[in-house]
Amino acid sequence: MCGTYTYMTIAADHTLAPPPLDPAVLDRLDDALVEVRRVLQRPGYRRAVLGELAGTVGLQAIRVLRLVEAAEHAPTIGAVAEALVVDPSTASRTVDRAVAAGLLQRHACSDDGRRARLHLTGPGRALLAEVSARRRAVLARAVGDWEPADVDTLHVLLERLLDGFDAAEVAP
Repeated sequence: MCGTYTYMTIAADHTLAPPPLDPAVLDRLDDALVEVRRVLQRPGYRRAVLGELAGTVGLQAIRVLRLVEAAEHAPTIGAVAEALVVDPSTASRTVDRAVAAGLLQRHACSDDGRRARLHLTGPGRALLAEVSARRRAVLARAVGDWEPADVDTLHVLLERLLDGFDAAEVAP
């Protein structure tokens, strides 16, 4: 009898592991991920998302505003640095610029006066709403000819990929 067989292997933890993936497929996936990151860093993408604000506020500041908005409790600069995977000094400079631009406010922590919690200002919320609408418009153009189910599938698969990266990460 001829045919294609899929073999399962036993992993170190004695669970069944799927067959190894084709290295060429993994290389294409890696290339696509690198290209997505490159596209998101291009000046044209920044202009599309930031519009006339491109010279005054950067995407890193927008990421900080999004983190502050999404946080259950007002985050500290240390929490922002950890979430952005940057040094605390880098996060501090980004926060300083956002505070100077009137987009964020610092409030001393009641339990530790050396630390400050970050809060969005009215202008910060307005800017974030505008940039979020622009980001959605860019995404809508990018997937405008896709079926809605394909967009949903991409989202699910990207979430799974992120979970896989989290699981594969090696602790320091």
